[in-house]
Parts: sequence; C-alpha cells; structure tokens
Amino acid sequence: MKDSSNAPPQHLLERLKDYKKTHLPSGTSFLLKNEISSSRTSRIDRIIGCSFRPQGLPTEAIEPVPENNVSTIKKWTMEERERWWKMGLKAISDGILGELRLSGGQVAKSTDGNGELYSETLKLLDDMAMRGIK
Repeated sequence: MKDSSNAPPQHLLERLKDYKKTHLPSGTSFLLKNEISSSRTSRIDRIIGCSFRPQGLPTEAIEPVPENNVSTIKKWTMEERERWWKMGLKAISDGILGELRLSGGQVAKSTDGNGELYSETLKLLDDMAMRGIK
C-alpha cells in the first residue's frame, strides 16, 4: 500500500502537468514540487500571461530611434559620463528606474532537456521582483 502522507498535494501535481514536467525523475520532481510550493506561482503565471498578451501600439507603429537622438558613451566626456552615472543611480534609488537582464545561454548550460529552466532562477527572479516592488 502506498503511503499517501508523503504524496504531494494534488494542486502541485497539476502544476507539474501545467509546466509539462510530469516526465521528470522522482528526485527531480520532488525538488521541483518543493520549489513550486515555495514560489508565488500565481504571480509568475500573471507575469507570463501579461508578457504574451499584445499591448500598446501595433508593431507597424514602432520605428527606430532617430540617429540624432542616439548617443554612445565612447563619445562622452568624463564629466558627461559622471553626470549620467549619478542621474542613473539617483533614478534607481528613487525607484523610478530598474533593469532585469536575462542573458541567453542559461538553458544550454543545463544538464536537463532542451527548454528546461532552473526553478531556483524563477524563484530568485520572483524574490528580486518582490524586493523591488514594495
């Protein structure tokens, strides 16, 4: 007879189905279930949903920035660099500017199958977002 006291809650099993992770070995599956249960999956789902929903102007209305509005740091004087650096730090500390940079190649370094994401990465991003949003 199977011990149901150690069985994960049904909603977590459903989440594995949602994320198409039912093929994982039991040890990996157990770790993922723990990560999912400690994550704010509803918030992650909402963020993902927003990113896939069309927003704003249609693509045809998006145009490149005019060349005369573009500047490169290579052309700046040291004074200009320092001024922009200080303005950037002030904007970050005032909470009006932030950056989330996701670099490519993360998945390629994974020992898991193609398209796998580390659950720790999602949790870390969620935690970082919560610290930034008060």
